[in-house]
Amino acid sequence: MGFLAKLGFYMENKNMILLLQGRVVLQEVDAEDKEYRAWVELSLQDELKPAYPFRTEPNAMIGHSPYSNICNESDAKFKVRKSYFLTEDIENDFDPSYDRVGEYVKLDSIDELAIYLKDNGLRLDDFIDASNVDDYPL
Repeated sequence: MGFLAKLGFYMENKNMILLLQGRVVLQEVDAEDKEYRAWVELSLQDELKPAYPFRTEPNAMIGHSPYSNICNESDAKFKVRKSYFLTEDIENDFDPSYDRVGEYVKLDSIDELAIYLKDNGLRLDDFIDASNVDDYPL
């Protein structure tokens, strides 16, 4: 798939829009150990997140305004990490151990994100907004 076609696909993806708005998306993945649960966390790199929330009505025509509260897709850079947490800690509402929180991998474009997701058997459609996940300890 060419860059422009891929870009068109991603711009119609609700999770890509959430990412460009500075939100964090998560996907729970197989931890390969029953004692742990694992998540892949994906977000914009910190310097690209919108400076402050600017609320508008849905479908408001703000175009390329500096107040659009969305990162330009051609400038988008991402960070991703995989983290493991003890199932027992999550079930008992204990503070999580940070021993197995992964380091961020930086991805410098939508193309690099697409390659990372493909190489790791992940699909952007399968991620969900972190605000909708109660079990994720971070």
